[in-house]
Amino acid sequence: MRTIKFPLRNFNYLHLHILQIMKIQILTLAVLFSISFKSFSQTTKSDTIRIHADELNWKPAPAPFPAGAEIVAIEGSAKSPGLFTIRVKFPPNYLLPAHFHPEDERVTVISGSVYIGFGETADTSRGTKFSAGDFYINPKNSHHFVYTKEEGAVLQLNCEGPWGLTFCQ
Repeated sequence: MRTIKFPLRNFNYLHLHILQIMKIQILTLAVLFSISFKSFSQTTKSDTIRIHADELNWKPAPAPFPAGAEIVAIEGSAKSPGLFTIRVKFPPNYLLPAHFHPEDERVTVISGSVYIGFGETADTSRGTKFSAGDFYINPKNSHHFVYTKEEGAVLQLNCEGPWGLTFCQ
């Protein structure tokens, strides 16, 4: 192997090749960063959605939800293709029976605690507790049930439409 002599160090061609690859990687990262930064910086006032929690207009959740739940649409529509965001409020001691969805359900617990269990029927002795700040995903077509205990919960769902809820029984 040929060696090129530089002041202070000896490098061979392999080292030079590695340095060239690193240069290309650094330049690629710089370009990707500038593209992503540019896309974020191009958001205009008309593209921006800003909603304060005290401005939400909660309504009773429609069928097939059991009575007591409330819902508010924040962005998009669950009935249309594309992303949508909704919040659901469950009162204390609420049970949403076993059901499934046609797409993944991505849930963030905003306040309170909720319990999630899997199966064809609801069994409140085998749920997993999720509290404010927690996140979970129920994969599409997975049969699951949701319940609260004494404190109730507010959940935020970020999902892909069209979306729905089908009870197992």
